[in-house]
Amino acid sequence: MKHIKPYKLFENESEFNLDLIMSKIREKFPEDTVIDLYDNEILEWVDEDWSDEYDSEYDWYVDHGRGEAQDVIINDIITWVKSECGLSLDTDQHCELFDAIKQEYDCLDYIN
Repeated sequence: MKHIKPYKLFENESEFNLDLIMSKIREKFPEDTVIDLYDNEILEWVDEDWSDEYDSEYDWYVDHGRGEAQDVIINDIITWVKSECGLSLDTDQHCELFDAIKQEYDCLDYIN
């Protein structure tokens, strides 16, 4: 009887391979999915009186947000990576992955 090896995302799960991680992120989180997540997260950061001076929640967030919604989405993706891949990221790896995700998706790229 043949035994089937359990599926591993990485052969060496302790290895940090940014290109491989980003390819898995692109598979799991297509651009449209990330845009939807971002649009929904913006609503959590908009003041209730946004309609007094703005046409949309998005317009208010563009003027008053400081990247909070983007940070939440990026950190959610990193949490998924860590749980799915069994990775433990050090501070430098976390920052490198954070920046790569931010650059991958236009809606998540903001200036600090």
